[in-house]
Amino acid sequence: MADYYHLDVYKVSYKLLVEIHKSFKNLDREHKYTIGEKVKERVFEVLLGVYRANNSRNREESLAKTLEDVEYIRLSLRLLRDLRVLNDEKYARLVVLCEDVAVQLEKWMKYESGRNHSVRCLRD
Repeated sequence: MADYYHLDVYKVSYKLLVEIHKSFKNLDREHKYTIGEKVKERVFEVLLGVYRANNSRNREESLAKTLEDVEYIRLSLRLLRDLRVLNDEKYARLVVLCEDVAVQLEKWMKYESGRNHSVRCLRD
């Protein structure tokens, strides 16, 4: 089993998880147990997605699912800000972390697609 703790995308994803938990600590009951819990679960899914991608032969599929989770988080954060549940400062900090995770995942996907293309060309 390959070590994934050293990956920058894992480190930023973990930081996002911690920041989400800190930021959602004082949400009102209505949002804490609906949107808040779903976002927390999705951030944890991002961490698991990094683990799965790192240990998988078909990384592109795992990375695509993980990117989808990041987009869900981003949209949920936007909704919480628009509902005035999250202030602009918390929102900005969390969105920057989401963007960092997304960029790293996209670069990883691009690398994997190029690598898989090279392998397919060698087989032909």
